[in-house]
Amino acid sequence: MIRQFARGALLLIATGVLLTACSSANNSGNKNAATSTTSTSSAPTTTVTTVPATGPLQVSATVDVPLPANVQITAAEAPDGAVFVAPEGHDPATTTVVWVVDPTGPAAIAEHVNGGVSALAADATNLYVVADDSVIGYTRSTGNQMGQWKLPPINTANTSDASLVSMSAAGGQVLVMIAQGNVQDIYRIVPTSTAAAKQIAQGTSAAFGPDGSLYYERSDNHLVKLSPAGVSTVGPALDNNPNGEGGGIAGVDAVAGGLVWISVPAGQGLDAQLTPYDADTLQAMSSYSGSVTEQIVDTSAGALVLVGPNGPGNCPQGPTSASVSCVFRISQTAELSFPTPVGTADQLLGPQPAVVTASTTTPDLVVERLT
Repeated sequence: MIRQFARGALLLIATGVLLTACSSANNSGNKNAATSTTSTSSAPTTTVTTVPATGPLQVSATVDVPLPANVQITAAEAPDGAVFVAPEGHDPATTTVVWVVDPTGPAAIAEHVNGGVSALAADATNLYVVADDSVIGYTRSTGNQMGQWKLPPINTANTSDASLVSMSAAGGQVLVMIAQGNVQDIYRIVPTSTAAAKQIAQGTSAAFGPDGSLYYERSDNHLVKLSPAGVSTVGPALDNNPNGEGGGIAGVDAVAGGLVWISVPAGQGLDAQLTPYDADTLQAMSSYSGSVTEQIVDTSAGALVLVGPNGPGNCPQGPTSASVSCVFRISQTAELSFPTPVGTADQLLGPQPAVVTASTTTPDLVVERLT
């Protein structure tokens, strides 16, 4: 699942994959757009770095991105490690610049998009952008528009820094999740069809799996897995015991490391109970106390977690006073190990581990690669 949020927002997420340069009726057709290595035909071949599945990680590269570090962003990563970053917004009158950072080389403009961009995703063939209230699809090898699918209205009133739209492209389909009050409506788009986006589920919380599966909490509180083929697996009921302090209600937060991560906050900013469920059988592994309140991400290095300031795990101080966040490995028993300081990071991305964080030398963002 791809989420968008402002610096300092606390949530658990799973990332999807992302985009490349293109032009269309919803796009200004930037003639100087970069040719990203996400292209399936014309781009240069890129070797994906092998990241160890055990032991410590380190920041192996830092690339400047000319976006202010204090803006709300949407970011994600393509399978080859190309990272895309854009300011998140819903204003149809704006023009949004999407930046791309390939595995090698500096940041470049991937695209100018007419309208606010709220979510991005890509598969091996196509790019998908949520621009205003539509998903626009583009053929990645040519940049030509290959489809457009209307979404229901996205209510942006009184949302503050809340994420309204998330998107994933995997398993031969595109899944779009739209926050509608206290529930999440999930729609499926088949890229090879002109059929309208179809609502396939509604849940109080939900997360995308890396294979295109959907995991959500049904209205009766049961955990449900919906496979790309449309097969449903119903798991146990999740906690739904409001305690009057904003806690006691379970949430589906992330899918990483073959597990579905469920959290039950205690309320009033106190520690949460974290319960991993088997992603296939939906059986609970066990429950663990802790305060992991940020991002758990599925990567080629295994499940990683981005922990912010004052979080668990004893993040060591980095080279400057700005280094207040760490990326940890997280085990199936929710134990954190091998902290890597990554500054005041916004997002942890996969499959090739990377973070979007604030520069220590400029007021802008940087992408840091972890190996």
